Amino acid sequence: MRRWHKINLTFFLTMIFATCSMIYVLGTMNYSTSFSKPWHLLPSVHEDSLSTLYKDNYEIMGSAPLRTSLYDSSRTNVFILIDAWGVPVQEEKLQENMKIFEHIPHRFGLHRRLADYTRHAERVEFRNNYDNSIYLFGGDSVQYGRQEYIPKLGFQQSLYCNRCENNSIIKTIDSLLNVADSLPVFIAWTALASPVGDSQKIDLLLHKIAILAQKHPDVRFVLQGTHRPIMCDPQIKGAYKSHWVPVIVLSP
Repeated sequence: MRRWHKINLTFFLTMIFATCSMIYVLGTMNYSTSFSKPWHLLPSVHEDSLSTLYKDNYEIMGSAPLRTSLYDSSRTNVFILIDAWGVPVQEEKLQENMKIFEHIPHRFGLHRRLADYTRHAERVEFRNNYDNSIYLFGGDSVQYGRQEYIPKLGFQQSLYCNRCENNSIIKTIDSLLNVADSLPVFIAWTALASPVGDSQKIDLLLHKIAILAQKHPDVRFVLQGTHRPIMCDPQIKGAYKSHWVPVIVLSP
């Protein structure tokens, strides 16, 4: 046998041995073991599951539109979507929000939100066929194309107030509720508190809504988040459940 034949044979046998060894090693590996990834690429184990504390202390309301189950046709209803208000992984943070309403008759719940954008929440929660309904927003009508899809949700009136503070919208709702002869049946408001879910700004808005609700005890108020904070650092976003938002029903 020539020398180059011997070299080729040796190389061929070496490749066979290496391949067999590789197959054996791969066959014994535990594929359930997660590989190390950067923190921002790791999924949160908490993002779509609810703790026992949440299940025991909050009404779990599923994914069906809340208007279909919480709207009371015998009186005026105010439905408020609070942008970027989500369910935190740390339960005590949500408890602080809820304490604001402890002195008002209430129901506290968690609602399953299937998409992380406000248009989805508005289209699902605000669709109506009522004879007297009004939509309020403290911003421009062209923002995210609201001038196109809000009228299709069934509203008879839409009121936009570019760069209006929440105080202005609350005063408008208060005025509408004080007009007994032409009381709107359904008032819907998309409230902007903090796009990054700032807890202090959200608490301030909740306090103002609580004061409004106390002035009108015969009106049903339904508050819920649009989605978890998404316009923020991934670490902050990951501190919230991915598909759950808080719900407060006042004067249930």
